[in-house]
Amino acid sequence: MSQRVDGPATSTVADLYRATSRTATGASPSAPVAASAATDTVRLTGDAVNLQQLDKTLSKIPVVDQGRVAAIKLALAEGRYQLDPAAIADRLGHFEWQLGT
Repeated sequence: MSQRVDGPATSTVADLYRATSRTATGASPSAPVAASAATDTVRLTGDAVNLQQLDKTLSKIPVVDQGRVAAIKLALAEGRYQLDPAAIADRLGHFEWQLGT
């Protein structure tokens, strides 16, 4: 079945709505409709409940350990923090290998 898009419309959306609502309900579209009680229910599995609790617990833990950051800043300021460029390069290489690049 094909229909021309550029030609005049045979009916409007409002006409289609009125026709559909009359045939579906058998009454006029302005007639009141009785509300029905909601019957949808949701049940969570034990795993879902555990994941919700874990999510709440993890959300309370800070992303950055401020104590460790302060200790490293102090060590840098005092010159006690030693960098090992070879170890850093080795770990970066291992990280890239894990990524598969």
